[in-house]
Amino acid sequence: DGVAPNLVMCGCLIGMCLRRYEKACMLGEPVLSFYSGWPQIDSKWTSLALMVYRETIVAGMVPTLEEFSQVLGCLQLPHYSSLRNRLIENLGVSTDTSRSSNLCSMVDGFGEYDPRAFSLLEEAASLGIVPCVSFKESLIVVDARKLQIHTAEVYLLTILKGLKHRLAAGAKLPNITILLPVEKTQIQSATREKTINLAGRISQAVAALLRRLALPYQGNESYGKIRINGIAVKRWFQPKLASPFSGRSIELSSSLSRLGKGIIHQQRNIRTGNLSLE
Repeated sequence: DGVAPNLVMCGCLIGMCLRRYEKACMLGEPVLSFYSGWPQIDSKWTSLALMVYRETIVAGMVPTLEEFSQVLGCLQLPHYSSLRNRLIENLGVSTDTSRSSNLCSMVDGFGEYDPRAFSLLEEAASLGIVPCVSFKESLIVVDARKLQIHTAEVYLLTILKGLKHRLAAGAKLPNITILLPVEKTQIQSATREKTINLAGRISQAVAALLRRLALPYQGNESYGKIRINGIAVKRWFQPKLASPFSGRSIELSSSLSRLGKGIIHQQRNIRTGNLSLE
């Protein structure tokens, strides 16, 4: 309506959109569409949050970390069991639940966030809102101590997405160390007062995310550090399917192989200077 956006207005509107979106999810209102075969958030509150966020950036202002995290919250998929079943059906595969096989790694967005969240994170990194995601080191360290819940979750999922491409290219996957905030509290024992560490909301959210993904980790979030082994990540990207669908399993493996060959081909063209678009 001709009103120039500012950070205060941005924060208020996006915060309102997140609360309304979370309420809609809690009440079971329809917030998803499957036009492309995969779930995408289709909510007026998410659309409004994205519009406000975009107009703020276009106006030359950089949103805060809190505002960015709230926008990501509007892109989080509801945790419906029916949604998970729908995602597995769309993959065209079946898994033996008694063997706890996991298919989240094969779903775009890992069944947690609308894929647009990853593009927003890349943009936020370029604006300096969040640290850039780097895969140059032999050990990946995710410092989530100063991040907000949704930002920490999407940041970790972005790393997993990058590692999936590295695995497809035949590269060895590094270990991942996640640094988490710890809260200290005093308790009174029979003899003296003791200080104990408690996992904060961010730490609990990250640990809950890994449990939903069925991605094993070492350590305890209440100690401020957890570790994901690179071998465990590799196995997670290659879930075992139920035997009646072994043929489909081969097809999914070959799809990953084709992705890897495509990446290697692109790298070879870059080295040789063959940048033709043909």
